Amino acid sequence: MFSNLGQSKPSLFGNLGSGSTSTSTSQPQTQPSIFSHLNTNTPQTQPQLSLFSNLGGASTSPASSNLLGGPGSSQQQTGAGTGGLFGASTGTTSQPQATNFFASQNNPVSQPLQSSLFASVAPQPQQQQQQQQPGGQQPSGHTGTSQPAYFDSLLERGRKRKNGTDVASGAGELPSLQLGLGDISRRVRELGGTGGQAKHVRGQDAKTHYLLAASGISPGTALRDLKSFNTQTATPTSIPKPSDFDPDNGKFVRQLEQQSTLAMIAEGLNRAERDFDAFLEENVTMNWDEQRKRIYEHFGLAPKGGDQDDDSTTFPSPGAKGSFGRSTRRGKSHAATVNGHGTPTRSVFGNTGMQKSVIGTPGTGSGNATLFSDVADKSGDGVGVQDDRSVRQKQGRYAERVQRLNASRLQEVVYPVLDEFASVERESGGESPSQLIDAYKALIEIVKENPNANSPTDPDAIRERQFADEYLEESRNSAKAIAIRKRIINGSKKILEKHFYQNLESVIARNPREANLGGIPTTINKVRAYIRVRAARKDLVPDGSDLQILEGDYCWVLIFYLLRCGFIKEAADYVTKNQTGFRAIDRNYITYITGYASNADRRLQRSVQDRINAEYSQRSRIAPEHSIDPYRMACYKIIGRCELNKRNIDSVGQGVEDWIWLQFNLAREVNRVEEVAGEVFGLEEVQQTIKEIGQRHFSKGAEGAGGYGIYFFLQILGGLFEEAIAYLYPYSYVAAVHFAIALDFYGLLRVSDFSVSESELLTFTTQQLPQINFGRMIGYYTRDFRSANVEAAVDYLALICLNSDLHGSLGKSQTDLCHEALRELVLETREFASLLGDIRTDGTRIKGAIEQRLKLIRLADQEEFLKTVTVQAAVVADDNGRTTDAVLLYHLAEDYDKVIEVINRAVSEAISMDIGQEPVKLQPLKPRDAGQAGQQQQQDQSSLSLTSVDDPVELAGKMITLYNVNAMYFRKIKPVNRDACGILLQISHAKEKVARQQWDDALDLLDALNILPLNARSSVPLIRASAQTFNTLPPVIARNVGNLLLWTITCCGKQREILQQSPYEDHTRREMADKFAVMAKDLMVFAGLIRYRMPGRVFEVLARSGGDVGVY
Repeated sequence: MFSNLGQSKPSLFGNLGSGSTSTSTSQPQTQPSIFSHLNTNTPQTQPQLSLFSNLGGASTSPASSNLLGGPGSSQQQTGAGTGGLFGASTGTTSQPQATNFFASQNNPVSQPLQSSLFASVAPQPQQQQQQQQPGGQQPSGHTGTSQPAYFDSLLERGRKRKNGTDVASGAGELPSLQLGLGDISRRVRELGGTGGQAKHVRGQDAKTHYLLAASGISPGTALRDLKSFNTQTATPTSIPKPSDFDPDNGKFVRQLEQQSTLAMIAEGLNRAERDFDAFLEENVTMNWDEQRKRIYEHFGLAPKGGDQDDDSTTFPSPGAKGSFGRSTRRGKSHAATVNGHGTPTRSVFGNTGMQKSVIGTPGTGSGNATLFSDVADKSGDGVGVQDDRSVRQKQGRYAERVQRLNASRLQEVVYPVLDEFASVERESGGESPSQLIDAYKALIEIVKENPNANSPTDPDAIRERQFADEYLEESRNSAKAIAIRKRIINGSKKILEKHFYQNLESVIARNPREANLGGIPTTINKVRAYIRVRAARKDLVPDGSDLQILEGDYCWVLIFYLLRCGFIKEAADYVTKNQTGFRAIDRNYITYITGYASNADRRLQRSVQDRINAEYSQRSRIAPEHSIDPYRMACYKIIGRCELNKRNIDSVGQGVEDWIWLQFNLAREVNRVEEVAGEVFGLEEVQQTIKEIGQRHFSKGAEGAGGYGIYFFLQILGGLFEEAIAYLYPYSYVAAVHFAIALDFYGLLRVSDFSVSESELLTFTTQQLPQINFGRMIGYYTRDFRSANVEAAVDYLALICLNSDLHGSLGKSQTDLCHEALRELVLETREFASLLGDIRTDGTRIKGAIEQRLKLIRLADQEEFLKTVTVQAAVVADDNGRTTDAVLLYHLAEDYDKVIEVINRAVSEAISMDIGQEPVKLQPLKPRDAGQAGQQQQQDQSSLSLTSVDDPVELAGKMITLYNVNAMYFRKIKPVNRDACGILLQISHAKEKVARQQWDDALDLLDALNILPLNARSSVPLIRASAQTFNTLPPVIARNVGNLLLWTITCCGKQREILQQSPYEDHTRREMADKFAVMAKDLMVFAGLIRYRMPGRVFEVLARSGGDVGVY
């Protein structure tokens, strides 16, 4: 910045300790700095460095420093590296690098290098440069200049400026920062005052001033006078108006008509623009953050169901999001209070505090499995997808059972839901794994469901939600938690024992000769027969060990299989009966097995337990190999729970069910605080074992066809109900949903809050307890059939309220979720007559499917809920132009005035159609379900025929007749709407007469309306009075006044033409013809008075029709 001060100075960032080889040249050359041309008289013999000089060009001068110290480049020098900011790089090159802040341009020039903008003011000492040289090498050329020489140079330059030798190089040059403050001030005054003029020019200006002053002219005064003149010519402010009088009346009328037409066109364009903007606001407004996140999730760029607080996918603040282009504004507007019926908690269009649809979009097939983010990952390979036809058939059978379930709940009778659902799986044949039926049987054993129970008061009847308190207990050592774990262990063990006994009987039946059952087929005899079959096959003992025989029986084998079948009492009786023989074999075993059989919890006393453990341990360690009957050791292990760290029997052949039965047989549920640490083995340990089996053998893609049923069965046995549902869902969502329904019905399912887990099926509580998104799962399941069978969908959605008995806010949220799902179902399916009810011919209502199930959906205020849902549905139907639906819904909501408003709009629109055009048809109401309609057919004879009405005039006639005869309805309708409906019906009848060319009858009907001045008889005051009353007409009538005028003028002309063409001419006929002509003229005057309140096309048609009938 302060370079060229008489000598070359190194850069601030260059030569950091490295000597640069600078060579003197015989060619003196002055290079300007960034503010150069201010000191051009100083000869330079050293190369000058500038900021932007030599942009990469090859130079014949020695190498100079780089900003980064030239990494990766090398310079040819003698024993010295060129210093940079970050150190020197050594090497050789034949072309020196140029100092540059940017990339090289390879423009070869032959000039010295320029100094940096940040060149040093003072030279660095030679000793500092020598210290920075690598290897202690010294620079060969340049040496620093002493301080006196530097100040001498400054003094010399100051003298030259005072003598005027330092002349400015041009008007456009900026001053150098080497100038002093006085020089800078003078330079600024020159640039700002004279625009860079030379000194001799300013001198000539001064001479001019003196000359004018000597002549008596004041230059300042003359300058002010000149500036006072306005050089711009004034524009005339007013345009001469044309003459007000124009004798051409036709021109004036045309101009007026053009102005009116242009005004109407402009108004129409503005209105269309406003309507279009409003349409975009309501229908095209999209939440782009949500769209972007959905796209990211689709392509794997963001985790699914990530940040719940993010504005995107899921779940902005309540009411803030629209789903895939759906309006957020319309939802907000309709969520407001409607006609005093309360403020609904959810928008009409589905965007509320729930933030996401409960029931999802309609669809079919296995796509349900991909709606949950955690399930979609497991169903990528499509394992378990069944045929669509078989799935639909199974869904139909399940729907029948669910409808019976809800009917039984309404009648307060017991319904064996597990047994009924199991029958559906049996009817499905081989399409589903057999383990699904076994899982239902296991649940029946766990809950002890009795299919023969009828009344909830029966002693063996299982009530709805009976086990909810015990299962949902979060304290592990509480009595309720221990009781439910005992129930699960005992039930699972019992079903495994029953299943083994069934297999035993089937083996005997298939091998009658080897079994040699004979005699009385008692339980113990069947077990003996089974042992004979196994002995014949020689698979009782895999290693060929000796088996003890007592009175012809393998005694220990018999005891083991009696225990395996669950016949503990029979085993104890057998040992007691043969106690003489057992005393010779094992005298203590009688005490062990009798104590085991007599205890309800299958626990031995502490002394007996210690003795059997010691005996088992001694025999297993000391006895020689194959010297002890393996079944004897198995019986000891089962009864005494010996060596719990080894929970298998190696010497006895076991299958999967035998092994899992042993786990449940060894498990005990007691208070763990009081239990001995070595004997703690309960349901939680069994569950952990099952989870390890699943991770090892049933991971994703390793199940095989139908193999998922085995692991699902194990999970049900282990009480892992939530994990079992989530595991089964990707393979068979139909079965998973109904398992969840059965479990939730008895209170054996932990459900999650919808607002917390919107996108996942399985989540965990803060205590790491699994929970299922039950409400969302049920809602998604109805996607397959709710359009075809809405009542079945209502039955399924009503099951969400099974969880309304939960404590705290969770129960209320489940109830609200059920109500929300029903509201969405009503708005989506439009089955208003089936869902919300219908009306009989006398106006009384027929209960819909939702109202019939009010007891099941736990409504605190039934009337308020139904009104809210009905009004919301009515608003949607009215906005969508479904007049019949809106009429029914507003009637069900008891808003009878709104019914008449909707009817008036429909009739007015039908009247506005030109004669001869196709009449307006309404969309008929969807009929109610045939079964439901059949039940009411004897009473109501259908429902006002609204299911077949497509004529708005017919609909208006029926509804206004119904309301006129009932004072309750009549009082709730505004007189203006009621009168407007009557006038519209008369206009419709008059239109029919005109269409049939019954001119005289049509004129009578039109005259009775008292809207048109048909009896004015050319009285202008009467015509003006009629025109003034036009402003008081309701809009639905005023919009059709143009058609009334047209029809009336046509009737007058046609009737006048008939009278004039009559062969019998008399005075009366002429008077009538003249009367019709006067009527037509009066109507034209009336039309002229209200022409600006009617569309322009109507007035043109009237003028043409008036000419046709002879008005002009």
